[in-house]
Amino acid sequence: MNKSMIRYLLSKLLLIEAALLIVPTIVALIYREPLHIFIAIGSTMAILLALGGLGSCFKPKDVHIYAKEGVLIVALCWILWSFFGALPFVFSGQIPNIIDAFFEVSSGFTTTGATILNDVSVLSHSLLFWRSFTHLIGGMGVLVFALAIMDNAKNGHLEVMKAEVPGPVFGKVVSKLKNTAQILYIIYLALFALFAVLYYLAGMPLYDSLVIAMGTAGTGGFTVYNDGIAHYNSSLITYLVSFGVLTFGVNFNLYYYLLIRKFKTCFSDEELRNYLWIVFLSTALIAFNIAHLYDGFAKSVEISFFQVSNIITTTGFGYGDTVEWPLFAQVILLILMCLGGSAGSTAGGFKLIRGIIIARIAKNQILSTLSSNRVLTMHVNGTVVDKDTQHKVLKYLAVYILIIVSLIFIISMDNNNFMTVVSAVLSCINNIGPMIGTTDSFSIYSPFSKVLFSLAMIAGRLEIYPILLLFLPKTWSKR
Repeated sequence: MNKSMIRYLLSKLLLIEAALLIVPTIVALIYREPLHIFIAIGSTMAILLALGGLGSCFKPKDVHIYAKEGVLIVALCWILWSFFGALPFVFSGQIPNIIDAFFEVSSGFTTTGATILNDVSVLSHSLLFWRSFTHLIGGMGVLVFALAIMDNAKNGHLEVMKAEVPGPVFGKVVSKLKNTAQILYIIYLALFALFAVLYYLAGMPLYDSLVIAMGTAGTGGFTVYNDGIAHYNSSLITYLVSFGVLTFGVNFNLYYYLLIRKFKTCFSDEELRNYLWIVFLSTALIAFNIAHLYDGFAKSVEISFFQVSNIITTTGFGYGDTVEWPLFAQVILLILMCLGGSAGSTAGGFKLIRGIIIARIAKNQILSTLSSNRVLTMHVNGTVVDKDTQHKVLKYLAVYILIIVSLIFIISMDNNNFMTVVSAVLSCINNIGPMIGTTDSFSIYSPFSKVLFSLAMIAGRLEIYPILLLFLPKTWSKR
């Protein structure tokens, strides 16, 4: 194992986080916030600069990164960024408990949007902005962001990006890895800017439009007010947010194909077609099921579309609660929690492409029982899905279910409401945010449960394996 390279890259990443803290510092200057806010942010920057500077003083002679190093760098980076990113909240006294602050920032970087805050007004403008800024950075991936700006001309960090980018198969849009990261981030930031402008033109204050756009881009869900998007009391804003999160739930490679005018490749994508059909059908079913709860069918469609788009993209912007919804509608939302958005998007969840592959594996298995000599192949988007990829998807499903069941078993000792516990676990592992069946925040859980939820959020964002491998002794062996 190349521990020197792990130390060196992690140190570089801590320096990047220190630089990112300049953003909330500027916000604090704009709003003329008290001195202790500047001290809290400045102290965190000083710690990061000290640790990052010491660790990156000497570049290792061996700069090779293999699969093991890539996994460890990704897992440790997300944990360290979440921990140090939480310090301004602790030092300022706005979230004095380090476990609560770690949960909040883990939720931010993983774009989960779950919160322990019952009242977000306790946060200053700068730290509220930092809380949502973590969505923007974490949306496309902390390491993808780092690779986009770090010197990486020789593609030496391929294993790092492969360990972080969601989906069963990793693919570059261009030959050079750094260029791939830069292209993806340019598209990502351009779409973020577009929706920030649209929200502002729709009537949001500038500060709000930036915060909500960051939550939209990262499919995170942190908002400015306790009542979320409902605060604006605007159907236009509600629909804009709904379409916004759906936009960021699409594989970003497809946007690149649009830019280079490969329209057929983009619109013939099977995952995209299934994604849109699921949103349409789920919205229609829920709208009819909850129509009696709202004044007019148009309002039930608006709310249904908002909730469906926010759940399937794992965004979790709030608009009222679903406690009074019929069980049928709540079950649909639970299913959407697990499905998630597209691979290669900022959305979390199991990913639709894996669902498509598993459905076809099941279909082929049934057909093979009818004709045992029949040779069956699987195609997705006209490309053969080999047996190795199929096996990887099935293995991931097994681990995914095992983790969920284990977490439900442990968290059930902390809460007696079945729907609340199940939805909390699904919310964290799939990076969604809100729980179904309660209006409470995650403050109702014990410190131990919050630590588990925090690790579950990071594991879900990194698709489980990097965090699991982090705790295996074999991972740290010299062989």
